[in-house]
Amino acid sequence: MHLIALDLDGTIEDSRSDMAAVVHRVRARLDLPARPDEAVRPWVNRGMDQLYRACFDDHLQGSDACLADVRARYEEDYLVNVARETRLYPGIAAALARLAELGRLAVVTNKPQRISRRLLATLGVDGAFSAVIGGDTCAATKPDPLVLEEAARRCGFDAASGRAVMIGDTAADVALGRAFGAVTIWCAWGYAADPGEAPDFVAETPEALPELVRAALGTIEARAAG
Repeated sequence: MHLIALDLDGTIEDSRSDMAAVVHRVRARLDLPARPDEAVRPWVNRGMDQLYRACFDDHLQGSDACLADVRARYEEDYLVNVARETRLYPGIAAALARLAELGRLAVVTNKPQRISRRLLATLGVDGAFSAVIGGDTCAATKPDPLVLEEAARRCGFDAASGRAVMIGDTAADVALGRAFGAVTIWCAWGYAADPGEAPDFVAETPEALPELVRAALGTIEARAAG
């Protein structure tokens, strides 16, 4: 059975508005001065720890207790308001259905696991995935290959009988796939304008993903035979 892993934010959906809105609400509850949206949005796709440290720097002041409090407040608010504006990218639902015919699907994201699961369910695509690996699932986050190893374990993936593909919109996704030994597909519609290290394939639209994954699996088979 093949393993097809996908990033979440910037690949399956666009959650930047909802994530920025949570920052604004939590800052208000902490009686912190409001910040413009353009000061917050650049941090929503750089991992949760960086988001907390950058968007609440005037409150944290190096305090681990304050960081834990901010994390708890943010996750509580976000879990309740997970998809006020977040939507699937056009064409992604149909692409996921087709990808599920090619292998077992897993989400690998730095967003907290329970929030990721809630978001996928709210968007109506949770049934497509055999595993959801969040930023708090393992002792590491992307691009550490440990997270993809955990996805493989939960999906029952065996490299001796199957092949792996990593799909995402950031350099971390490409680096993760490389570190695990997966063929990499970069999503040009996502948050990042540059994939960093050159991916094996570039998907210009979600509709292109199924055929690119077929090509990726064929590439791996050819490498194995060679």
